[in-house]
Amino acid sequence: MKGALVTGTIVSLAVTAAWAWMSSLTIGPVGPLHLTWRHPAASYVTLAAAPTGNSWGLFAVVAFIYAVCLGVSDWRHARRPHSRRER
Repeated sequence: MKGALVTGTIVSLAVTAAWAWMSSLTIGPVGPLHLTWRHPAASYVTLAAAPTGNSWGLFAVVAFIYAVCLGVSDWRHARRPHSRRER
């Protein structure tokens, strides 16, 4: 399980970095962010959208990456002989 989470974190960081780099090439540099303490949810969405321009798209991609990593880990664990201890 730990390996799947580490793999998901590394892959999602790489995908986010590549996505942000491609967005900066096509969209241009992002202006200054306006973050306030009065509206923490709006500030979070603005901050989450900063690298890619689309916070929900980024959330969907990262969730998909973690789902695939955890699914593959579970599939590999189930295929191992004697993967569960018998009591």
